[in-house]
Amino acid sequence: MQRGEHLLALTTDHQHDLSGPAAHEAATRLAEFHHRTGFTGSVVTDRHRLRRVLARHDPEVYPGTYAICVFNPDKALCRPRIPPTGSRSVPVPLDCKPLECKNVALIADNTRALSAEAERLDTRLRGGPVLPPLLHADLKRRRDAIGAFLAQAAGGSE
Repeated sequence: MQRGEHLLALTTDHQHDLSGPAAHEAATRLAEFHHRTGFTGSVVTDRHRLRRVLARHDPEVYPGTYAICVFNPDKALCRPRIPPTGSRSVPVPLDCKPLECKNVALIADNTRALSAEAERLDTRLRGGPVLPPLLHADLKRRRDAIGAFLAQAAGGSE
């Protein structure tokens, strides 16, 4: 239920200064989730109740380290699992491609994690033993892609 707790924190603590390609959709879904689960005389404090709330009002927003997935199976690059008949598809986090996917929104924690990843790559490229040319090129490409993605997300482009 960590996802549910994170969603509640995003909506109740207003921690979502969103950017990225799906920022507007994330804000809309989170606002609707907040409206549907907002204070109605009681507060969601236990896992059982949180499961029920998500079952009824799931915004299909999946917080992660590098991005928030605002899941739309038509745009997903993560090869959504084929659901059993009558249920909905879900994202596959291990196949997430946050730098390319249009389902991505970012909060400050995500941009910090991506920036730290780019710094680790930069450090690896500058120091230590000489890397094989293909590995060096791959790491440089990844570092540059992260930088371009963050610059684009900061510019508010969708």
